[in-house]
Amino acid sequence: MLRHIIDVTVGLVNGAIGTLMGIYGTHISIKFDDIDKPCDIKRVTSRFMLSRNLYMGRKQFLLIVSYANTIYNYHGLSRHSTIIDLLTNVFWGWYGICCIVSFSNLCINEIDHLRTKF
Repeated sequence: MLRHIIDVTVGLVNGAIGTLMGIYGTHISIKFDDIDKPCDIKRVTSRFMLSRNLYMGRKQFLLIVSYANTIYNYHGLSRHSTIIDLLTNVFWGWYGICCIVSFSNLCINEIDHLRTKF
């Protein structure tokens, strides 16, 4: 999963999910779900000030392993299919309902509890 916005016009946004295609010395190649060809993700250098004249630099790929996502990560993304589990302890159940309207194939667990709640 991508952890930073790279290019909104292409779809390389925070939360974009894809499949690892290759690891190279200067970049990582990933085939994102909604983009036709693999994208090369390069390392980004961040610089932090530790004290007045002391800085620290860090190079990293803005990627993390992701087996599941929260609804927050799906804002602005289109999914072809998903499974959502809205259990009895859902806080702001209406929020979950509002976010699932963009899915074309949807499986919701615990739907009977939602019917009694809304």
